[in-house]
Amino acid sequence: MKKNINILGSCVSRDTFGMFENDGGFNIEKCVTNSGIFSLCSPKLSETPVCMESDFPNSDKYCQQCAVLDINKTVFEYIKESDADYTIIDIANLTSKQVMQVRMKNDPDKDSFTYITKTQALNENPRFLENAPFDVIKTFYAFADEFAMMAFVYQFAELLQNSFDQSKLIIIEAKPMERYIDTDGTVKLFSAYNSIAKQTRYISEAYDVIENALPKAHVIQFPNVEILCNANHKWGLHLFHYINEFYGYVIDCIRAIACSADRQSEKIMLKSIKKLYEQLIRERYADTVSGEYPLENKSFISSNAIHLGQPVTVFLNAKGGTGKYKYKVFIRKKYENNWQVLPFDGSSSFEYKPQHYALYELCVKASDENHVVKKEYFEFIVH
Repeated sequence: MKKNINILGSCVSRDTFGMFENDGGFNIEKCVTNSGIFSLCSPKLSETPVCMESDFPNSDKYCQQCAVLDINKTVFEYIKESDADYTIIDIANLTSKQVMQVRMKNDPDKDSFTYITKTQALNENPRFLENAPFDVIKTFYAFADEFAMMAFVYQFAELLQNSFDQSKLIIIEAKPMERYIDTDGTVKLFSAYNSIAKQTRYISEAYDVIENALPKAHVIQFPNVEILCNANHKWGLHLFHYINEFYGYVIDCIRAIACSADRQSEKIMLKSIKKLYEQLIRERYADTVSGEYPLENKSFISSNAIHLGQPVTVFLNAKGGTGKYKYKVFIRKKYENNWQVLPFDGSSSFEYKPQHYALYELCVKASDENHVVKKEYFEFIVH
C-alpha cells in the first residue's frame, strides 16, 4: 500500500520523489516548496485574504497556490488538511529564497510589519506588487541577518512541535554545495564561494536546532561526502540541485523509514544506506578533483569504409558516471547542415545501411542519469 506524503520544504524534498517514476512509489498529498521560515513564522498581514490565485496569471497552478499560501500565511493549515503518513521537512529555503519585509498600506504604526517570501509567482507577476495592498520595505536573503534568522529557526521548531506528531516527521538535511557539474561535463566552482560557506554554517546550525527540538522525528543525514550540484538537473543549476545519487540515497532512506518495524531497526538501516551511498559516490566521483566529470563515451563503428549495399555497425558503449546510460545516434552526409536521427531498439549495437555513395558523419551521444552528455564523432565512406 502506498504511503501518503506531505512536503513542507524546498525543491530538495519534492525532487527526491519527482526524480523517480510514480514518485518512487509514494503518494504526494500536500506540497509547499516556496515558503521561507521568515514568512512561515511571522504574523499575517491581515485577517482577511490579501491575494488569490487569479492575481498571478503568468504562473502555473502550483506556483500560484504556493504564493497565495505564503502571502496569506495559511501554509500550516493547508498541510494539516491531510493526515498523511509522513510529513517531509527540509529548510533549504532558509538561505535560497529572498525575504520581503512588508507593511499594509496606510498602516500608521511604523513598527507594524511582517515578512513574506519572494516566490517564483511574485517574480513572474511584477504587476501584483505594483498594486498590492501592502508596501515592500526591503528585500534580503535570510542569511544576511543571522540574529533574526536563528530567532525564526527556533520559532519554526516550536511550530513543528505544536503542529505535527513528531513520529510522523521526516527531516531531510540539505546543504548548499561549492562545486557543480556544468553542461559540458566539466566540474566547476560556484563563484560566490565565501557566501556559500557562510550559508552552509548557518543552515547546519539551523538543522541542529530543529533536530534537537524534535527528538522523535526521523532524520536523514546529509552524506559525509561531497555531493556535486548539477547544471543538467531537470530544473537547472542551483545550490540545492544535486547529482542523481543524492535523490537515490534519500528515497531509499524514506523507504527504510516507511517499512521499519521499530526505531532500532530503522537506525541500523539508515546507517547502512548512508555508508553504502557514501562509498558509491566516492568511487564514482573520485576523478572530479581534476575538474572532469567521469563519463566516457566509448562507442565505435565497425569500419571507416564500406561498399554500397553493406551496413556499418554502430557499437554503443559508455563508462563511468552513474552507470546507467542512454544513447542517441545522428548521421548526415559530410558538409550537410541537417542531422538525421537513427532509430534503434535500445540494444548495444545496430546496423545502418547507407543508400548513397558519399562521405558520412556519424555522432553518438551518450548520457547518464545526471543528464551529462558526451559526444563521439565518426566518419566513414561509402564507395
